[in-house]
Amino acid sequence: MHFRVISLRGPMARLLVLVTVLLLAAWLVNPRLLRASGSPEVPIPVYRVETPQHAMALTINVVWGTEYVPQLMRELKDAHVPATFMVGGAWAEAHPDLVKQMKAQGDELGNHGWNHRHPNQLGFDGNVQDIERTNRTVEAISQTRPSVYAPPYGEFNQTVLRAAAAAHMTLVMWTIDTIDWRPSSSPAYMVNKASRLAQNGGIVLMHPTDRTVEALPEIIQALQNKGYHLVTVSQLLKMGIPRTDG
Repeated sequence: MHFRVISLRGPMARLLVLVTVLLLAAWLVNPRLLRASGSPEVPIPVYRVETPQHAMALTINVVWGTEYVPQLMRELKDAHVPATFMVGGAWAEAHPDLVKQMKAQGDELGNHGWNHRHPNQLGFDGNVQDIERTNRTVEAISQTRPSVYAPPYGEFNQTVLRAAAAAHMTLVMWTIDTIDWRPSSSPAYMVNKASRLAQNGGIVLMHPTDRTVEALPEIIQALQNKGYHLVTVSQLLKMGIPRTDG
């Protein structure tokens, strides 16, 4: 039997060591980014999580509709279900008591940009500043730094993705859009859509509207009747592999 000793002095061996070190460094900085994309250089938008677990996440983007936020929070609390509130930084600054209540009742605080500007128009530095400003504001109010980012308008490009990664954020989209901002979207439509498209690792997108307040308890009940455990987005991300397809 012959053994071959691989020298670390060769160019290929040195390259292998360098790649290993870079991958380890990327994992230490942001393990979800590496696992989601397969490469530290190619961040991806997360539309769902591939997981064998019967779990889903509810997200609520908040930059308007403040009058409906306490009602949504009450429905979540009564159902003993958390949601991920993707809050705008300017909104959080104007409504710190609501942000504190979200944290206190077990909801997750995510980042929805500062004041709902189009991310694709901000450039790399502009997006990093927009994300970080919101993070600092939310953290100052709640002592919790967001780790998930929902881009305003659901708008992103490679520059926005790189900016989110530079801020150590996971850019999160959705699997099911209730389209609750549209007046013609009735509570029945929203409940039916959420129930019909439910899947392991799915992410449901909502906003604070009167129709959402009416639909939310039925959406929760419909998903639970199908055996789904409702968790925050960050909890869902730990259950499997983030995917770009909805």
